[in-house]
Amino acid sequence: MVFRNSADILASLNATVLLMNMISFRRSVGLFGFALAGVLLAPLASAQMTTTTMAPSDPGSFEKRPVRFTFDLRLGYDDNIDASAFNRRESGFVNFQGGLAYTAASPRASLTIGAGAGIVYYFDPGAGRDYDFNVNFNLAYTYKVTPRLTFVASTYDLYQSQPDFFVPGLSGQRSGDYFYSTNRFGFSYQFTKRFSIVAVYNPIFVVYQDEPTRTAQNRVEHYLSTEFRFLLQPTITLVGEYRFGYIDYFDANSDSTANYVLVGLDATLSPRLRLGFRVGAEFRDYRFGSQDSFLGPYAEATASYSYKRNSAISFSLRYGIEQTDVAGSINRSSFRLGMSVNHQFTARIGGYAAIYYTRSDYETLRGTVGATPNFGENVVDLTVGVRYAITRHWSAEVGYTYTTVDSDLAGRGYDRNRIFVGGRLSF
Repeated sequence: MVFRNSADILASLNATVLLMNMISFRRSVGLFGFALAGVLLAPLASAQMTTTTMAPSDPGSFEKRPVRFTFDLRLGYDDNIDASAFNRRESGFVNFQGGLAYTAASPRASLTIGAGAGIVYYFDPGAGRDYDFNVNFNLAYTYKVTPRLTFVASTYDLYQSQPDFFVPGLSGQRSGDYFYSTNRFGFSYQFTKRFSIVAVYNPIFVVYQDEPTRTAQNRVEHYLSTEFRFLLQPTITLVGEYRFGYIDYFDANSDSTANYVLVGLDATLSPRLRLGFRVGAEFRDYRFGSQDSFLGPYAEATASYSYKRNSAISFSLRYGIEQTDVAGSINRSSFRLGMSVNHQFTARIGGYAAIYYTRSDYETLRGTVGATPNFGENVVDLTVGVRYAITRHWSAEVGYTYTTVDSDLAGRGYDRNRIFVGGRLSF
């Protein structure tokens, strides 16, 4: 396999994670992250790097590009600000959001950095907190060490209070402020023109601030993976992969190990169409209680298609065992499906839509007396919006988000509606 540019390498390491990050950014308060994700991903597809000869280059000697700034102001209404089944609180709100995106490249390296922060102030919060805030940071870096060896690193970090339904293992209920971080450090080595190996270390941190979620959920997840990649055709790569995971809880007695055996492919069917998938089996061994073990199927897939200028559609799917967010339940098997569309109607008018569905089945540790019974849960999260470019730097926007959680366990189900109007300054 010959890597033609940094996007080929990143596709093998981060296809699923980068799409999840886009979705997670979109779920931040306001919708700043949805646009930012596109800004961050676009340079990766165009940063060219040679694969046969390399001029001497310092990895820090980048061709610098301008920093892009965005500032958002929105007014809106939320009919369930606590995402709660009981004692619903509704309120109008004002949202301030800001961010930056930076890209740089050299003949041997590429770098993208994005960061954002925002606050939502509720006019009528009742007895609860009258504000929410969020902070996010995203970085992707590639460096061609030799013509055969490439190093890749990326991180996505998020601090907020609102639940993020698409990130595996997070609570679907509002459980206070939390920090989430997923990181990837990997090497790709080209043995022949057709065969290469990719090795990755992926630590994930989940840290909640408030009890009882803090004691039950705070953890670090360590994943090590090795991909064996064979170039079947110039645009299609077959992949065999082994992953090992160790989930280490800080306080709860819920540690486990996981082994994955997967096969799949990565394909660039055209300059506009990319897709990839992995299917196989996961074996999960819990290190406590009755030493329960689970063997089940695992699958993940991503696809993206730029069907016209400034218009694209993205798709993602995942099925597997996840960390539970319910006390007394040992694990949850979740099917996650997501699709997002960003469409440019005219030179000034653009729109977006995103829908995400999750089905989770929770299972109790066998032999546990008084534990939460097995139950299922369905989540649907829908967002639509329209943008209008007033000038090159100023734009107006209106958007709507609907969330519903249908749970067999009493007290977890709820629905929520949010609508906003606002403006953006970007330069």
